[in-house]
Amino acid sequence: MTTALELAPRPSSPAEEELSLADLLDLFGSEEAPAGPERPSLRASGAWLRNWTQQASRRAARWGAVTGSAGTGVAQ
Repeated sequence: MTTALELAPRPSSPAEEELSLADLLDLFGSEEAPAGPERPSLRASGAWLRNWTQQASRRAARWGAVTGSAGTGVAQ
């Protein structure tokens, strides 16, 4: 058997009301600068990459992955 469902009227919510652009900016806008560390300079990034590459190469040499002595960076 089918019966008709009686639904209560849906209450209105604040989301259904239209907000002005100024109200939306107050809710979601931020005048503050985004938080977080600044981006490192190209020189600092290059120095970090060079250091990492040298360390990885030296580790590989110690493990015997490359020919030559460890730490010299010169293959024999």
